[in-house]
Amino acid sequence: MIDEKTVWDDIWPVVEQLIAATVAEDPQTLRAHLLPGGQADDALDLFGFVVFDILLKTVLGRERLGLVRAIEADEGRAVFIEYAWPDPAAGRGYTAVDVVAVRLERTDGGWRVTEINPASADLPLNTLRATSILAGTQVMSDEGKLPSEPWVLPVALYAGLLQLPLRPEAMADPVEAALLPGLQARGFGLLPLIYGRRLWRDFRAAARPDLDRPAVWAAAVEFILSEHSNRGETQAAVGRQYRAPLGGVASRVKHIRRALGIEGLDARYSDFQTTEIIYKETQP
Repeated sequence: MIDEKTVWDDIWPVVEQLIAATVAEDPQTLRAHLLPGGQADDALDLFGFVVFDILLKTVLGRERLGLVRAIEADEGRAVFIEYAWPDPAAGRGYTAVDVVAVRLERTDGGWRVTEINPASADLPLNTLRATSILAGTQVMSDEGKLPSEPWVLPVALYAGLLQLPLRPEAMADPVEAALLPGLQARGFGLLPLIYGRRLWRDFRAAARPDLDRPAVWAAAVEFILSEHSNRGETQAAVGRQYRAPLGGVASRVKHIRRALGIEGLDARYSDFQTTEIIYKETQP
């Protein structure tokens, strides 16, 4: 059981230090607070500290920060910390635009951040929801450009309308060098980029494939990812984006699925999955 003292003394300070490191543009300190291999760690590796400015909503430029609630998860092994940046112009209280949820896990070295979601813990932002928000609010200008309001940035990042520069170091081999820019060019959002690279790395570790035709492998990964993103693309259509033959793409899709045991939508590589939250709240 995570009590109020643990939240204030051990967990909340980690979130505060993460925010401070983001403002200071200090990626080394940021990484020290992240669980290796977690979603937040992957985001930092792909894009650097700039992505945390958007995810943690320091981009809003607010001065006041408040802890909203702490929600225990996984029988005390994890916790969601939900906080808000109240808008001083709006008076008291806060809105959904102001809220961020941070998931931390207990490790031998203390609490480490695994995920950061720029929304509430029980209604997290994903690709589908972000796309729906943008469509419903009609935020796009007549010229098809995003407005300059900072609140739009997290939603646009998840929807794929905002593409951040990839760190060259984030692309470890020729397949990733073809895959990740290709996903960005076709408007995949933040989470599919993370899952796409993770899928490929899991497959490389499991099967140790020959990388003689990187573009064909990249096309195969994108096709599987497009299925997990409900895009409705065919193998031939994806292959054309990489100038990869259909036969080569099809055989590699089968190889990847078999090696990773992928059947239908796989929660490891899809943001359609939901997180079950059992409410054992600590109200500070």
